[in-house]
Amino acid sequence: MCLSMKKICYLVMCVFLTLCIGEQASAASFRDVPEDHFAYDAITWAERYDIINGYADGTFRPSDTITEQQFAKLLANFYELESPEDELIKHTTIANWSDDYYNRLASYGVPLNGYFDYGIRATAVKRGVVAQAIAHLANGKSGLDASIQFLLDYYISTGQNPQYENRHLQKFFGATNNLTRAQVILMLHRMHERNFYAISEDAQSTHDSLESLLIRAKHAQLQLDASLHLTTPTKSAWEGVYAYYYKWGQSLDDINRREAVIANVTTKGFTVAMTANDGAADGHVEGTATMTSKTKAILTQTSNGQRCVIELEQLPQALKITEVDCRSFRDEGVTFSGTLKKQ
Repeated sequence: MCLSMKKICYLVMCVFLTLCIGEQASAASFRDVPEDHFAYDAITWAERYDIINGYADGTFRPSDTITEQQFAKLLANFYELESPEDELIKHTTIANWSDDYYNRLASYGVPLNGYFDYGIRATAVKRGVVAQAIAHLANGKSGLDASIQFLLDYYISTGQNPQYENRHLQKFFGATNNLTRAQVILMLHRMHERNFYAISEDAQSTHDSLESLLIRAKHAQLQLDASLHLTTPTKSAWEGVYAYYYKWGQSLDDINRREAVIANVTTKGFTVAMTANDGAADGHVEGTATMTSKTKAILTQTSNGQRCVIELEQLPQALKITEVDCRSFRDEGVTFSGTLKKQ
């Protein structure tokens, strides 16, 4: 059994079959990636292990600026991340080829901007976002500076502006600059050479958590450095993350927690995901709430069409939640009711 690790499987096959001619056969098939290209070996490797594919015209376009959704695909493929059971509720219900990759990355809490917006996904990804996303999976939750330093320490990437070396880390790295498709592949190839395939404890614990995909994606967005944030403009005071947390004992279950994430706000309603924990009892519900007034809304059914009635009221920097009837979505001993502060 190959343990789903295509890289190891290939090496084992090569040793046992002694197919050295395989190296010749595995040359990059893209007509715009000649053997003297600086990223030729990396692109050849990535194509061999199905991390990348090219365009219909037989090109890879290595010098093109890489978008966030293209990077999301590469990163999810490199780590062979598992797909979660649920899916993100986005600003539009239209399907997009990148949906599965963003669902997988959200499941592990990877810092990215485009979880809910196709327009943001299609914009150029900044070097700082790439640094934080890679460092999160390989080394755990990190701020921008720590993420950049991780890449530099292991020579996964190098700085762009030598005049700032030892003076200004983010400017030295070029955190707000764009990358090409070839540059990102080169980073991942160096990750491969240094055997950075193990997923960090932070990322794995996020994947194993009971929080909804929407909540994990929102937290992942907030993990990005403020200088890298790209969000869909909203004038609604409803939108945001709301939470209440109280620890009353030493056990892991000795907590009272309420959390709600409101997104995709229109004049008619918004999507909402809510989680509640009281000790070992918990519950989760996700759906679309309908506005009943400027400051009030009501959820009457979940995203899969099941009955669940919860009233929501907007307060100054807070959200009041009153469960009316949502028993099938929670354990006995916990309700979704409470007043949560905006984070």
